[in-house]
Amino acid sequence: MDRFPDKWWQWLLMYPTIVLALGGAIPQYYQWASAANHGLGFAGNVKLAEEQDKAWQRNLDCLRAIDHIKPGSSTNYAIDLVSCPSGDILVTLTPLQNPNQQISHWIVTSDLFTQSARSLFSISAMAQEAPPRPGGPVETRIIDTRKDGAVVTRRIQLSDSSCVDQTIDTYTGRRIDQKPAACSRF
Repeated sequence: MDRFPDKWWQWLLMYPTIVLALGGAIPQYYQWASAANHGLGFAGNVKLAEEQDKAWQRNLDCLRAIDHIKPGSSTNYAIDLVSCPSGDILVTLTPLQNPNQQISHWIVTSDLFTQSARSLFSISAMAQEAPPRPGGPVETRIIDTRKDGAVVTRRIQLSDSSCVDQTIDTYTGRRIDQKPAACSRF
């Protein structure tokens, strides 16, 4: 085997790893092409972009008919929320120093609940939640917050003046536990 192959296809037979490497890269090339096609650059998340596009399409009528909520914020950007009948929420952030760089992102709530159903931690957390109270949501005031590793605990005062400690998983955003507490700071 002192000679090199004469034809290009003979190289492929001699070095099958070349074939495997080129064939295995095809999905990545497709991902890059799709991202570039959507205007995301080569590192863009095509699946997320397509989900956002579907959310915009699904909620076009909602954007015309629903009032926007502008909660107060101590940040350097303005927040605008639109909650649609589909359950999707449009969050728009507008930098105060440069209003032309506004960013909008749909939060698809059905995806949030689907993800929690898949997670063992979230399933056990959902089983511990109290049933919804009749008469609508309960108004709350956050008294104190602390973070311990991947868990945030919020001490919340409810509208009936009682207080609870609410534990939230910071990775999933799901409530892990809620139990009665004193109405004071930690």
